[in-house]
Amino acid sequence: MEKRLVYPIIVTTYNDEDGHYYVATSPNIKGMVTQGDTMADLAYQAEDAIATMLDGETYPEPQDPSSWQLEENQRIVYISVDMAKWLKKNI
Repeated sequence: MEKRLVYPIIVTTYNDEDGHYYVATSPNIKGMVTQGDTMADLAYQAEDAIATMLDGETYPEPQDPSSWQLEENQRIVYISVDMAKWLKKNI
């Protein structure tokens, strides 16, 4: 049985002494934070972070991000997570 989830995340772009990178957080999934050097890497890392933080049985309803207050260096990205595939891989 397929269980595909789609969650919005907040992506923050950083350009500092550590270089150029992205950090993702999710108001939907408390405590979820990850980073990547590219947007593709960040999407992969965010999928893994979301799947890791969920218990495989209950999933929070995705929030509507239209009311989220974003800073200038932030944007919303939607991440798709195939929980059935992830759970099978990690059993």
